[in-house]
Amino acid sequence: MESTVWDKIYKEYKNGGKAWYTLSRGLDKDFMDFVEPTKFPVDKAFDVGFGTGHYLVWLKAKGWEVSGIDSSQTAHKIASEAVDQNNLILGSAYDYSIPKNTYGLIFSIHAIHHGFKSQIEKALDSVYKGLVEGGWIYLTLPKDMQILDWETHKGSRLLAPGTHAPTEGPEKGLPHSFYNESEIKETFSQYSKLRYRIGERGGWVITARK
Repeated sequence: MESTVWDKIYKEYKNGGKAWYTLSRGLDKDFMDFVEPTKFPVDKAFDVGFGTGHYLVWLKAKGWEVSGIDSSQTAHKIASEAVDQNNLILGSAYDYSIPKNTYGLIFSIHAIHHGFKSQIEKALDSVYKGLVEGGWIYLTLPKDMQILDWETHKGSRLLAPGTHAPTEGPEKGLPHSFYNESEIKETFSQYSKLRYRIGERGGWVITARK
């Protein structure tokens, strides 16, 4: 479901169709404002759900070694060409094990929440293991009540506690998981320097260090 839905979105975008949601926006200022002043143990970054690869392009231009994973074959082709390298991974972040103790930064922007919470927890465990000691995460997750603000979720279907699927629009049927503050604290309790706040786009922005 995940790869099918997103590949359709990216195919339409590539063929001149609508730039759905994050495709129509530039880089998150919150992300850039985090990366610029932060000291990382190694300049190696991994993007969970890289889409068109625009964050990887930005980091690579700053001298970072970059990699990532995405489930859409079309997005994988677009991003690989944009980054001009062939080591990007085509597959599901929920099934992939990020190489252990490798990255100074692992991030996921408007991507990792497209699944059930059990799947996301598995992916986040891989994220933690993939960081070197002192490495950082930068993640966005939808806030629990944010669902009320999303037009395509006005008639959404509850799939599991905190997980809904839109009944219309390009992401129809795709699980979206929403998080309250206590879940954020519990989910990232193994990290140090945990910070979370509401970002410029309305959801949680989470940063923390291993």
